[in-house]
Amino acid sequence: MTDKTERLPYWPAALNKKLAAAYCGLSPEIFAQVCPVKPIAFTGSAWGNRYLRQRLDEWLLSLDPNRLQNITFGDFFSTATPSKRKQKPNAS
Repeated sequence: MTDKTERLPYWPAALNKKLAAAYCGLSPEIFAQVCPVKPIAFTGSAWGNRYLRQRLDEWLLSLDPNRLQNITFGDFFSTATPSKRKQKPNAS
């Protein structure tokens, strides 16, 4: 992109639609079609709508087919498979 987004030192916490689309790597048109995140309204007009970066991050993470589920720090040091880790030991 050759617009203002290249000159930003960081991504603001609240982004307008164009910046939110760029943050997600989408065109504004596609962003409007696929993004379920609702903007917050700072003013009564559409010009005041802002998308919270944190909510965009949460949405993008929810799309990730590679995300780890129910993994704890200790799981990285265990040699058991994920299904065996969830089994409780027998109380004999």
